Formats: sequence, C-alpha cells, structure tokens
Amino acid sequence: MFFLGLGSTAVWIDQNGNAPGNKTPFDYDGDRKTDISIYRPSLGQWWLNRSTDGNTNAFQFGDASDKPVPADYDGDGKTDVAVFRPSTGFWYVLRSSNGTFFGAPFGNSSDKPAPADFDGDGLADFTIFRPSETTWYINKTTGGVQITQFGSPNDIPTVADYDNDGKADISVFRPNQTSGNGEWWMIRSTAGNFATVFGLPTDKPVQGDYTGDGKADVAFWRPTTGNWFVLRSEDNSFYAAPFGSSGDIPSPGDYDADGKFDFAVFRPSQTTWFILRSTQGTLIQGFGANGDIPTPSSYVH
Repeated sequence: MFFLGLGSTAVWIDQNGNAPGNKTPFDYDGDRKTDISIYRPSLGQWWLNRSTDGNTNAFQFGDASDKPVPADYDGDGKTDVAVFRPSTGFWYVLRSSNGTFFGAPFGNSSDKPAPADFDGDGLADFTIFRPSETTWYINKTTGGVQITQFGSPNDIPTVADYDNDGKADISVFRPNQTSGNGEWWMIRSTAGNFATVFGLPTDKPVQGDYTGDGKADVAFWRPTTGNWFVLRSEDNSFYAAPFGSSGDIPSPGDYDADGKFDFAVFRPSQTTWFILRSTQGTLIQGFGANGDIPTPSSYVH
C-alpha cells in the first residue's frame, strides 16, 4: 500500500551547509564520504581510515559488550564515535566537535538501538526499539520523548529518511517465517505509511539512497548468493547485482561523495574491503582484523 504526501517542507541546515537528511553516514572527517572504519570489540577500539588524507585515527572507547552506534550527535556534520551499553542501558558519545564525551541512560539490555535525526534539527536522537513491548522510544534533542508502538517482536529496525524531509522515519524489516517473505513496514514522517514485501526472511536489510534522489531505498543483501537488491524509491522498480560472497559483512555507504549509496562488503577471512563506488569505480583495500565490526554495518542485522 502507498500513501503519498505532497507539498514543500522547510529543512534545517547545519553549520556546514548540509541538510540533515543528506548527511553522509559514517563520515568521521566531514568530507561527505563514508570512511572505511571498524570497531574492535575485543579491545573496545575504533579504527578510522579518513578519506580526506588516508590517515588512520584510533580511539579506545567502549568495551567488548558494547554495541557501536555511530551518528552525528553534535551537529557538526561529522559522525561521532559512540556506543550503547546493554548491561546498563547507557549511551556514550565522543563528540567530534571538541573531543569531549558524554553519557546518558536510555534503554535496557533487550532494546535494539536505532539512533537517527527524527526531529530534523541536525542532531541524532537516542532511539531504541523495545521488542518485548513492540514500542519505539525516541529521546528528541528538541525536547521530549516520543513513544510509538510499531512493529513485532522479531522485527529489525531499518531507520532512514524515506521521504526526503530531513527527518528519519520509523521503519522495520520483518523476517516473516510463516509466509517466507521479508516485509518492510514504515511510518514516513511526511509521505505517510508504507508497506511492501521485498526479500526473504534470511536477507539482511541495507536501506539507503542508492539512486541519489534524496530518499532512502528499500534494499537488502542476500548472504547465500552475495546479491544486492534495491527497490527504487522513484518508481518502485527494482534492480539486483552480485557483489560479495557468503561470510562477508555488508557495509554500504557513500564512499565517493556522489550522493548515492555504494555496495560494499568487509571480508573478515581476508581482512579486506570491497567497495563498488558508483562514480569512482571499485576499491579494494585491506583494513581491520577478523572479529572487527565494520562501522558502516553497525545497523545491519
């Protein structure tokens, strides 16, 4: 079903002149390119290969049980190193703007963190999906906590801006074992509700703007074949392409700053990244170690 909304929307612009809905994810140096980067849970370390100069920054921030939750929490146009600690429900953020950090409680051990900018102010909001209650809790930086019941206990959060209004939308991928389908359900903040069947229960959701129209596309990666499938937001047609193999970790992002998400995988067995850049061609680069979590895969489940 489709519910389409029309009309113009005022969009807040950050200090770097970027609309929040168009920020590049996992961009730690502010050059509009996703950076090759990992979180090493065994040591609580972050390793960031900056695309601006090729240098690698390393930070000790977190521990083995933490979940990486990188996002732009301070509104400077750069992704911040951050973790969610399930044992305490605390969030810890290392601000890229000044190198200071802060922590705050929001959630519990069974929650699924899904931070994003839900109020369009340019700052990521602490957000969790609580499967036991099928409820979303969004701690908005503009004030107040939004509580929305949406989803089923086995749903996977797939938060993104699907209608290009500068605000993230509540969204889930439902691996429906009964029907044998992958279902997508979302509450778009401007364009209304949307649901579609796209994929299989074993597929991994990798939503993002692959077509460059400013709207996130419904997309998944199939581990058994290494194929990517993208449902174009423009006309709801889809395309598919092979990139990767079983055992890879899908790590999509915009690695060449052309406004389009690129297919990318980290291959732990070879500690190598394979990135199919939509403008600059294929990049193959060794970075990381077996057991590392690529930060662009932080929200891929």
